[in-house]
Amino acid sequence: MIFNIELPFFPGFYESDLENSDTSYWAIKEEVEYYQREYCSDWGPGDKEDAPIYEQITEDDLDFDYKEYEKEVIDGFVLAWKEYAPEIVEGVEFTDMVSPKYYNFSTDRIFADVDLRDDWKEVMRAFMEENHDWLKDRIKKDWSSYDGFCSFMENDIEEWDKMLFEEMDARYISTMLGYMMYRANKEIRNDLVMDALEDVYAGQYVFITDEGKERLEELKAQREEDIREGRIVLPDPAQMEIPFGE
Repeated sequence: MIFNIELPFFPGFYESDLENSDTSYWAIKEEVEYYQREYCSDWGPGDKEDAPIYEQITEDDLDFDYKEYEKEVIDGFVLAWKEYAPEIVEGVEFTDMVSPKYYNFSTDRIFADVDLRDDWKEVMRAFMEENHDWLKDRIKKDWSSYDGFCSFMENDIEEWDKMLFEEMDARYISTMLGYMMYRANKEIRNDLVMDALEDVYAGQYVFITDEGKERLEELKAQREEDIREGRIVLPDPAQMEIPFGE
């Protein structure tokens, strides 16, 4: 049976471990340093002060592809979530991300079609019975309204049987799957984040703007002219060879 649910433990992209103000800053900074090493750091005969003066590539010439980065991170998170999910989860397919208009009180949420095994009710009921006292306290704590938080879910575990197995409410199914995952691994949130970022390198989402491309072409042309005119002397390739004895 397939349910479209919110995947528990997704921390969103607003100042989280998945994405924050440092993500693009350091990625762009590293890329700027690369361009400056490649096109702005040669010098000719004499002291370094005699080097041609280049208008260097700066952070303003580069930008960060947030949409593509977030897409790759979500793909990684969904794959990781499936690996850590209870055995009753047979498949997970991302469907949507919902972002708040303002990030004052909430963050991004991702939804997926989750395919549950035919015996999911029996397995979930058994988990609830085995962890009744823990779940009772946790549900009361998590879903009781208080100043600044209005709960739209029952805070009494006795009501959850109906919401899960009669109503088959996606909110309750999502939350109970999360409880099952947390009970099996208290570091589940951190593990999911680490796995989601494992194959994602922020630097690959940095791109040079159109204005930056124009500046880069100017730098390349100036550099080639300086080499021809002798204002830049490149290292002799022969000096890089390592002599081997016979």
